[in-house]
Amino acid sequence: MAVLRFLATAAGCAAAAFAIGQFMENGVSRAQATPVDLPETFPEAPVLVAARVEAPPVPNIVFDRPQAPRDPARLAGIAAPRVARDCGLSLSAEPRPGAMALLQVAAPCARDARLTLRHQGLTVTLLTDDEGRAKTLFPALAKRAVFMAEANGASAVAAADIADLAEWRRVALQSDGGEGLSLHALAPGARHGGEGHLSRDMPASASGAAVIVLGDPAAPLPRLVEIYSAPTGERAAVSVEIEVTEANCGRPVAAELLQSGDRGPAGTGIELILPGCDAVGELLVLQNPEPGMTVASR
Repeated sequence: MAVLRFLATAAGCAAAAFAIGQFMENGVSRAQATPVDLPETFPEAPVLVAARVEAPPVPNIVFDRPQAPRDPARLAGIAAPRVARDCGLSLSAEPRPGAMALLQVAAPCARDARLTLRHQGLTVTLLTDDEGRAKTLFPALAKRAVFMAEANGASAVAAADIADLAEWRRVALQSDGGEGLSLHALAPGARHGGEGHLSRDMPASASGAAVIVLGDPAAPLPRLVEIYSAPTGERAAVSVEIEVTEANCGRPVAAELLQSGDRGPAGTGIELILPGCDAVGELLVLQNPEPGMTVASR
């Protein structure tokens, strides 16, 4: 029974294999023999997918190597960066014996420049040095002495208490650089040019009386002041002398006298037209002008 089942199975497999072989042979032959019409084809246009981008060249990077520290001697020769300079102006006033005030000015932005000092109606011009500094000993005309300094558009104020002012007499002559003006003081009985005569060209007396000159004639538009300073007990006669020169003959002269007092300085105006140039060498003398008056000629 098992033998018969095996034989039947084998026979079925053989028949199936034969049928498959016949189908494959006949189908292939017919496919080869039957012509097939293919559609007409044309070459396709090129399609731009993407533009070719050139890659940038790779830079040739050179890294700095560590350098040795610079020689300190070479560094010392390198100029330091310029620092903005403070252009303010400073003024100090310190009392000194003899009713004087020591004025010191610092103006860094006004080097070799015109400096103006003001005190109780007096105006004096100086010149600063190459560092913008200047100092002077100023005879005070007030117990509470207030001073002002001006240079290069800047200004400053300082004050000093002059405790011994009442012990001194002061008469000041100021002018706009007037040619030929000078202040003189004659002690009782003294003669011009002799002992007891004080002027800018005569030395101080044993008592400390003197004619002190303030201002620098080399400054632009100079303002000059002469101050007679003497102990209160001395009663010298004060006068103003005007010498007629070729530079001022026939021209107007303006000046002012300021005399110290208990209520502050009192002024005397001087306005003159000098004689013509045929009077060169002559001397005009204004004796003891009274405070508050004006000496004038037309």
